[in-house]
Amino acid sequence: MLLEGGTIYGLENIEKRKERYSLVDHDIVVDADVCIIGSGAAGAIMGEKLANGSSSENYTKKSVVILEKGGYYDAEDMNQREADMMPLLWKNCGANFTDNLRIVIAQGQCLGGSTVINDAVCFKTPQLVREQWRKMGVNISDQQWNEALEEVWNRIHASRVKEEDLNLNNRMLKKACALKQYKSSENDRNCKDCMKCGFCHLGCHYETKQDMRITYIHEMLNKPNSKAQVYCNCAAERITYSNDIVDGVEGTFVDSSGSKKFSIRVNAKVVVISAGAIASSQLLLKNRIGEGKTGKGLSLHPAPFLLGRFKDKINAYDGIPMAYTCHEFGITNGVSDGGFLIESIFLPIFQFSLGLPTFLEYHQKFMEDFTHYTMAGVMIRDESNGTVTLTENGNPKVHYKLSQKDVKNLANGLKVLAEMWFDVGAEQLVSGHRDVTVLNSKEDIETLVHAVERNPDALQVASAHPQGGNRMGEDVQKCVVDSKCKVHDFKNLYVCDASVFPTSLGVNPQVTVMALSTMTANGINEIWDKHYAGINTGVGEQLGETCSIQQPMYCSRERLETMFNSTKNELPVETLINAGDYATSTSDSGVVEGIGKTISPMPIPPKGDEWSFNKNTLQIHNNRYWKGFFPTDQDLTLIRYFGGFWKRFYKEGQVLKGITHPFDAPMVYAPNLPQLRNYPGFGEVVLLKYTSPEFTLFYDLLKIIDKDIILGKAFFGFPPFGNQILTFSMARKYHADFMTEEDHEIIYDHYARAPKVTEVIGRWTGKLVSDSALTPTVQIFTYTKDNIGKLQMQYVFGGLLRGISRVSLTPDQMNMYDFTNWHDEVKIVSDNFMVGKWCSPWLDVPLNLNFAPSFLGVETEKPEGKSRLCLRFVLKRN
Repeated sequence: MLLEGGTIYGLENIEKRKERYSLVDHDIVVDADVCIIGSGAAGAIMGEKLANGSSSENYTKKSVVILEKGGYYDAEDMNQREADMMPLLWKNCGANFTDNLRIVIAQGQCLGGSTVINDAVCFKTPQLVREQWRKMGVNISDQQWNEALEEVWNRIHASRVKEEDLNLNNRMLKKACALKQYKSSENDRNCKDCMKCGFCHLGCHYETKQDMRITYIHEMLNKPNSKAQVYCNCAAERITYSNDIVDGVEGTFVDSSGSKKFSIRVNAKVVVISAGAIASSQLLLKNRIGEGKTGKGLSLHPAPFLLGRFKDKINAYDGIPMAYTCHEFGITNGVSDGGFLIESIFLPIFQFSLGLPTFLEYHQKFMEDFTHYTMAGVMIRDESNGTVTLTENGNPKVHYKLSQKDVKNLANGLKVLAEMWFDVGAEQLVSGHRDVTVLNSKEDIETLVHAVERNPDALQVASAHPQGGNRMGEDVQKCVVDSKCKVHDFKNLYVCDASVFPTSLGVNPQVTVMALSTMTANGINEIWDKHYAGINTGVGEQLGETCSIQQPMYCSRERLETMFNSTKNELPVETLINAGDYATSTSDSGVVEGIGKTISPMPIPPKGDEWSFNKNTLQIHNNRYWKGFFPTDQDLTLIRYFGGFWKRFYKEGQVLKGITHPFDAPMVYAPNLPQLRNYPGFGEVVLLKYTSPEFTLFYDLLKIIDKDIILGKAFFGFPPFGNQILTFSMARKYHADFMTEEDHEIIYDHYARAPKVTEVIGRWTGKLVSDSALTPTVQIFTYTKDNIGKLQMQYVFGGLLRGISRVSLTPDQMNMYDFTNWHDEVKIVSDNFMVGKWCSPWLDVPLNLNFAPSFLGVETEKPEGKSRLCLRFVLKRN
């Protein structure tokens, strides 16, 4: 499925858009040359340069798909109201913290990423940093850096802020630097004709900020014959690969309430992860890429603020927020080992109020002086002490602790800034340290310094520049990507964003990220024809977990209705016939004798065309019968979990006959006669007319799509004028997610084995096996080693029941025991798929479940005659 080019897709039904926009209303499978995850400073440039190629270098234009978790918003949407904009543009509405809740991390989550909400400050990559990275194994020359930086600088229209454009807040910092004779300057910013409204954090209503949305993304979409598509509101979840070749990305469309609406599968020749330092690490960790290296070495540029309260009004909110920087103690003044910048900053009133470390009447008093404050932040070049790991639910967990050196730099920076504010006439200072909040004179400065050094956790610190986690370099043992941002041990997977920085940068990083993306895109363009143009990753074949005519079991009722109404019956009715030599005679009641005994149980795996299982693709081919599937949004729970069915077709002499059997009604086998009919409104269909008296008022209409897929409708009444009851689909080839209990038994006994410790370490999500329907995720198993190196498993069941299980590995299977008298038995099928069952103790009496949910079964041990209850499940690595 190749969709129209140059288009942005999303879930929000808003008509007015500057770019071509289309609403997503179904699952999507799309083929592309390149799939890019993230549309910020790295992803947007990567997309534009790969999609448009280069006429000067004769690079081929490529079809590009960008997946962006946030939404698409135009200038008209950016109304400068914090309550509206922060939920739209900021990740987690701005409430994005380290695991100890000490540091808030500001990140954008919208088309254009953090470039939409930042203050447009531009620094070229410092020379000292380039040299340090080269010593750490990054093979990028100064010429490459300079050319890329110059290209970016021009395209985002970076220019120096004019002195007359400084507001009083920035002028006060400039004045303080002049008094101390500190090196300082106006900032370079990527703005054209800035309106100086002061609301940069809330997106630019006037489109003067040259963020990725109005520069590279706009150019990518509007070049003639653009082959680019951008999917917003789309969370990438899975990178699919085999050995060293990536073949695509799978994800879901998530609406503003957090509900998953649709699925997407992108088949691609090259995949680039540009989701940012935290999200890129999360995605790599979830997909077991760069294990042992991913998520390590995170830095944040932690920055505390310091307010100066003046007698006269400053009105710092009015004008460019970040227009001036003191360089004296930072990397931009040759400080190669740590150091800090002092940057002017101011916040809109709501964010400002949240930052004050006070409550109730004290908070009100401070807010009354809002127009009298100057504000600046001390941004240190921190050591890379942070890590990104995964929580039990697969969310990123950022652990970060300031080093002693970082604490010293923070304390020194606040000391310098405090002296500067007092020097230019501040009557009082307000810090973010809860022990020393107010400074009334210079004599109080040392008290603040000692408080920071003694209790750094009490200092309110923010970060807008997460970096590192997936280090760049040629050392395969330490680095996730090489100097061209290609993931080590993969041929066609790249990570390109701030996550690959070997150290923190020491300056605002957006331009360095853009330059790095420029070089990476150039590198891919240069080798495309030789390395990637002919790569075969199954484009057009892999569908992921998406609804389509080839796999209708993933479809909603509405989509099944649409597909049924718009398709034709493609094959003769004889296509229905299933494999196997089954009993076909019927009793007086109309029940087929012997068919139940023949099909179930099955102690050995069937052979030939009857049943097979592919361990690589996890596809089951079951030609014993056609397995039925309800729509994914079937709202009748009893039907979903108690009403599963199969249909079997065979010839008795020259007569084609059929049987419908509900899985959970052991004695019901409803015979029918399949016949081709042509009905107005339906076209040619297969009519299943039931022949036994109790079912004569029911009939089905089927359309045979191909040799393995059928779409159907069930009716009550007389054809063709009956009342529709259900829409369903049937298949004799389906993914293991939809396995029956019998399928599970065969796979468990004949296609799985006992796992090794190294094979199970990590996080697995589980679903119960149901004959009737695809069940939701109900369990999360996280396998780790305890303090003495023994395997253990932490579980979450149903989102409520939590505990730790003792794990025992045997030659046959893995057993897990907790506080109950039930236990788990698990075997591994492939690297990312296991099958298991949670069983009661063996009982000396036979059990018989005539009516029970299809995921609850009975096992019988012969010849002893013992029995037990079991819940069968599958586990997928996540």
